[in-house]
Amino acid sequence: MAGKPTCVAEYEELFKSRLDETGWIYFVSGSDEEITLKQNRKAFKRLRLKPRLLRNVNSRDLSTSLLGQRVDFPICIAPTAFQGAACPDAELATAKAAEKMGTCMILSLHANKSMEEVMTKSPAGLKWQNIYLFRNRTVTLDLVRRAESSNYRGLVVTIDNPSLGNLTRIYKDKGISTFFADVTGKHGYGHCKKYLKGYDMGPVVADVMPSDLDKTDPSATWEYVDWLRTQTNLPIIIKGVLTAEDAILAVNHGANAVIVSNHGGRALDSVPATIEALPEIARAIGDKVEVYFDGGIRNGNDVFKALALGAKAVFVGRPILYGLAHSGEEGVVNVLDILKTELHRTMGFTGCQTLADIKPSFVVHESHYAKL
Repeated sequence: MAGKPTCVAEYEELFKSRLDETGWIYFVSGSDEEITLKQNRKAFKRLRLKPRLLRNVNSRDLSTSLLGQRVDFPICIAPTAFQGAACPDAELATAKAAEKMGTCMILSLHANKSMEEVMTKSPAGLKWQNIYLFRNRTVTLDLVRRAESSNYRGLVVTIDNPSLGNLTRIYKDKGISTFFADVTGKHGYGHCKKYLKGYDMGPVVADVMPSDLDKTDPSATWEYVDWLRTQTNLPIIIKGVLTAEDAILAVNHGANAVIVSNHGGRALDSVPATIEALPEIARAIGDKVEVYFDGGIRNGNDVFKALALGAKAVFVGRPILYGLAHSGEEGVVNVLDILKTELHRTMGFTGCQTLADIKPSFVVHESHYAKL
């Protein structure tokens, strides 16, 4: 494949060649049988677009706002761990690309670079900090204070992992312990390094199983979110919601937004694809808080479908890693630009000038056309 890739699929095709086998397995795997991982992609293919024609689409505006903060287009960067395994510049390159493209980045809790360093290197970009609900609330609160002092504009609270998913392919790989030790030792363990001793987080060393990295609180309830709401004035974005019932609870407990997500297929297997779960959640809370989406986005048509079914913006994870591994900051910029250009094109073909024009009527399930 000569020259710069022209679509996310081409970046994905090259991804394996840029990493060692264990690193590639770590990034692409899902839990158990990987049913949800696969369905995140397949569910998009079961949806059809219904374009409207002869509408003035000479100029199209893709800009929007996230919790009052402007972004140039509604395609943002989801939190993905250990980006140093894809590129030595890790999250620094990703953050610079997001800043250059005028979009939002969520920095993973398990980043190789610290939130302070990332913000210093790209101070103008909109960034939210991902946090988990730790058993030791001192760790959670300290992360919140660091995010506040570093000018992060939101806290993305992951709630769908009371424990690590059963990442079968990863745990079977004989090199995985060495991978964790190497990626954190070589590239740093950004936010978490200061907590490795004395905060019940466990050391990151070669003879520790990956499950020992997980110190989230399995006894956490919505009370934990209530407590967090009293500790900060930053917006709280709840990530990992898959039902209308939990979406309503998130709003009732102070969430400013939710991200419809199944952890990229890396938590509980056999849950719905996120695009399947999105419509009922958007109907339940879309008039109260902003609803965002992640899971399975690979092209601009996917973005359009998610927006039509109720998302105000989408977040992409693995495609960013594909670009990062290919050519660092430039690769991430190009992946974002490809998705933006494809969305712009899809809006033109469907008769949409602005994001507000994208309505549920533009998308139907393939069964709509089954008239046998």
